[in-house]
Amino acid sequence: MDGIAELWRARLEAVAELDARRDEIVAECLRDARELRAGDREGADVLLELAQLLGRREQAGHGQLIRALAQADRVRAARGGVKAWAATHLDVSDGRARSIAECARRIGAIPQLAEPLASGRIGADTVRVLSRTAKAVAGTGVDTVAALTATLVTAEAEGVTAAAKQIRALEHTLDPDAGKDVIARQRARSFYRVVELEDGLCRFEVLLDAVRATTLRAAVDAQTADWIRQTQYDHASVLPEDVRSTEQINAHALTRLAEVFHTAPPEVREARFTPPMLYSTSAAHPGGLAESVYGAPVPVEAIPDPEVHVLELDGHGHPARLDGTPVDTDPHARLASPAQRVALAFRDRHCTHPGCTRPATFALHAHHIIRYSRGGPTTVRNMTLMCSEHHVLAHQHTDETHN
Repeated sequence: MDGIAELWRARLEAVAELDARRDEIVAECLRDARELRAGDREGADVLLELAQLLGRREQAGHGQLIRALAQADRVRAARGGVKAWAATHLDVSDGRARSIAECARRIGAIPQLAEPLASGRIGADTVRVLSRTAKAVAGTGVDTVAALTATLVTAEAEGVTAAAKQIRALEHTLDPDAGKDVIARQRARSFYRVVELEDGLCRFEVLLDAVRATTLRAAVDAQTADWIRQTQYDHASVLPEDVRSTEQINAHALTRLAEVFHTAPPEVREARFTPPMLYSTSAAHPGGLAESVYGAPVPVEAIPDPEVHVLELDGHGHPARLDGTPVDTDPHARLASPAQRVALAFRDRHCTHPGCTRPATFALHAHHIIRYSRGGPTTVRNMTLMCSEHHVLAHQHTDETHN
């Protein structure tokens, strides 16, 4: 065995020398590429050939990594397993390391895949689909090699997306019951979050199950397609001048869906308690600025039509009017009006109990500071937002104080 190890080390040194020479040649090519002029088609074609060569080499390297780790896993070469080794020795995330280890365990040692994995024709996505195929047919009596061959043929002929769709159909065929809770599992992973960037920009990150994703994507696609058709065939000006690319049109369509929600009647929105409020204006905002409900300054002239809900503040910064109508219209009412709830949501932003940050989206209660039963008016100045838990505590404290 010592002789084999010695031979391997010599081979590895030879590979390292070849890689170093290869890197030198590539670096020379890339230095020369900086001298290319726009319109030099011959040079551009050669540059793309270089990119293809590098891409194929990277894909071949990934396939060979899977094969090497399969053997390492077989002989238990890595303490803690190849997943731990990959996470430690490769520049990959923990999830990526897990994927590499699973691919190595499931398909890395299958002889019929040796040539495709090392060829550079298939990339990491196809490797994962092949691994998923092997997982799907394990223990079912289906011939593993035949299933892998079918997946590989589809991936190379129609692309990895078609191969993944074929595997989903195979999984459902082999185990129909397993597919019944797939949407529930996807929903368990779903999320929506907003990342606030500089200058008021926001990036929205959403992960949805296949059903809800279809609902959202189909609505955006329908609106986008309509606008593009009107622009191309009717020569209509239906989009702002600064909305040109498909990505920008999609973003505009998503915003349009929200505008439709805002202007819909409450029974359609099914959000009955609080009408959506978007902006506030007051004399305190210089230069014709409004403030979004999330704190971003926006030029008043940039606020779009159809009408959005605008909250006006008085000279002391207190909410006074919503869409031109006074917020406090009936101080003798028992409960806060929808307009007052909008005002409270803007002013307080979250539960006002010390230390509590539950946001207005948690259906916070409008709590009377001076209790209504003791003559406290139902006005914005006499109310504050509280979550249900702290609203109960506030009333208990008031009762104890007056006993």
